[in-house]
Amino acid sequence: MAQKQQHVDIFRKFQLRRTLLKRVGAGAVYVPFIGEGDIAAELYGGREVFGADINPAYVATARARLPEATIEVADCDGWPFNEQTTPPFAVADFDAWCYPYDAFRAFWEGASKAKRLALFFTDGERAGIRTGSWRKPEGQRQSGLTLAERRPVLNFYASKIVQPYLRDYVRPWRVVVMMGYLRKWMYYWGAVVER
Repeated sequence: MAQKQQHVDIFRKFQLRRTLLKRVGAGAVYVPFIGEGDIAAELYGGREVFGADINPAYVATARARLPEATIEVADCDGWPFNEQTTPPFAVADFDAWCYPYDAFRAFWEGASKAKRLALFFTDGERAGIRTGSWRKPEGQRQSGLTLAERRPVLNFYASKIVQPYLRDYVRPWRVVVMMGYLRKWMYYWGAVVER
């Protein structure tokens, strides 16, 4: 059986992140779903890295790759650092396989945040919209929609679903910039927010 490739067109993920990282200052970075630590090792050197993944083998590889980082075996849909004091985060990178928003909400409620923050997301929910079963960023499961009802959601997912969700959720913080790109059914995006 062929193994799933972790990243496709990783250079595009790097480019998106590098573009938005120029807009934030110093500060720690949170990387849930850290996997083997490849994105963190490439992009977040010089920052204090806190990461988590549910897979112990991935965590072992990430720890070897990032020996100064704090990386836990944990379910990333919760905030894994409740008992630890962490510095303010300037970056949070939710490179999930499919649904990053539970992890985002847990981070937003549990983490100390810098005054300006870069957020990155990998969102696979458009594939579910296509087949008729998906979750909104707010968490509600959607199913049973007709093709005619699904089509506008699929076509305007970024502008009508995701972007308004982020603006409303982080309020009173302000969204400074948002950018992203589609690759097949995946939506890769990022934003800079500030208080």
